[in-house]
Amino acid sequence: MSLSFHERVVEALRQGKRLAIATIIDSAGSTPRKEGARMAVLEGGELLDSIGGGALEALVVEDAKGLILTGGSMVREYLLKEGDEPGCTGMICGGRVRVHLQVELPPERLLIFGAGHVGAALAALTPALGFATTVLDDRPEFLEVGRFPGQVQLLRMGSGMSGDLPPVDASTYVAIVTRCHRTDLEALRRVLGTSAGYVGLIGSRRKVRVIVERLRREGFSESRLSGLRAPIGIPVGACTPEEIAVSIAAEMIQLRRGLVAPRSASLPVGLIQPAERHRKRDI
Repeated sequence: MSLSFHERVVEALRQGKRLAIATIIDSAGSTPRKEGARMAVLEGGELLDSIGGGALEALVVEDAKGLILTGGSMVREYLLKEGDEPGCTGMICGGRVRVHLQVELPPERLLIFGAGHVGAALAALTPALGFATTVLDDRPEFLEVGRFPGQVQLLRMGSGMSGDLPPVDASTYVAIVTRCHRTDLEALRRVLGTSAGYVGLIGSRRKVRVIVERLRREGFSESRLSGLRAPIGIPVGACTPEEIAVSIAAEMIQLRRGLVAPRSASLPVGLIQPAERHRKRDI
C-alpha cells in the first residue's frame, strides 16, 4: 500500500471530511484485485484509489456511503456473478471477495477565541486529546508560532473578530477566552448563529448574566442562548491559566463521552451549569 494513499486519507481527514476505508480481506476465483487492495470513499462519493472498478466497486461505494452515515465497521461478501443472491454484482468473473469497511472520522474541531494565557494553555493541551485546534485572535503579536504546538493552526481575525471562520458544525467545540468583555461578546455573537456543539464563555456569573441579557435584547433566541456553557469549565478550584485549561478540557471530554447534555438539551441560561467563576482575565 502506497504512502501516497495514507497521506491523501490524512489530508481528507484534516479537511474535516468523513470517509470509509474499504479493504479486500479475502478473495477466491477470478477477481479484479486480491487481498490487501484498498480504497477510501469520501462522504460525497469521491474515491481515493480503487479496488478494481466496475460493478463491484460501485456496490462497495454505495455500502460505504451508507456506513458513513451511521459510523462503525462491517464485513460484506460480494459475488462476482449474475443472479439474485445477496451480494451478486452482475459480473461474470465468477469469483468472490470479502471487503472490510471501516469509517474514519475527522478529529473534532476546537476553535479557541483568544491567544492569551488561557488560550495558549488550552491550545497546548488539546491536540494530545484529539482536537484539531485553531486559535483565533486579532493581535498578530499574540499569534507567534513559537507560543503554540506545531499542529495548532493560527488565524488572525480582523477588528471586532471579523473575517472568515473555519467550518463549524455540530462536532465543533468553541472556547471563548479573549482579553476582555468586549471581544468575548464579539466572538460570542459570531458563533451563536452556528451549529457548534459546544460553546463556552470565560468569566464570572455576573458577567455571564450581563452578556446574556444584552444578547437577548439584540434578538438572540432562547434556543440559541440556552446552550451556552458559562462560566466555562467544570469546578476544580482552578486559578492558574493551566488549571483553567484543564477544567475547560475536562468539560469538553464530558460532552464527548456523553456525560453531559449536548448544547441543544442543556439547561436554560437562568440555570447555568455550576463551574469555575474564572474572574481572572486572559491577557
